[in-house]
Amino acid sequence: MGFWDSVGNVAKGAMSQIETFNVEVKQLTEEYASESEEFLKRKFKSGSAAQKAAAAKVLKSRGFGSS
Repeated sequence: MGFWDSVGNVAKGAMSQIETFNVEVKQLTEEYASESEEFLKRKFKSGSAAQKAAAAKVLKSRGFGSS
């Protein structure tokens, strides 16, 4: 196995993880759409990376963080 084969395998693994993360964020965003602002703020402060991303997305859609 050559160097570039190894690089390709690492890239495939990274893409798979990114895809999994994006699916999780999308699912959580749909779940969080009906949650309260306080719930969303708690998730944004102390949730996992996917929970934080989903909470931020919902809060932004509600006008938070916009000037």
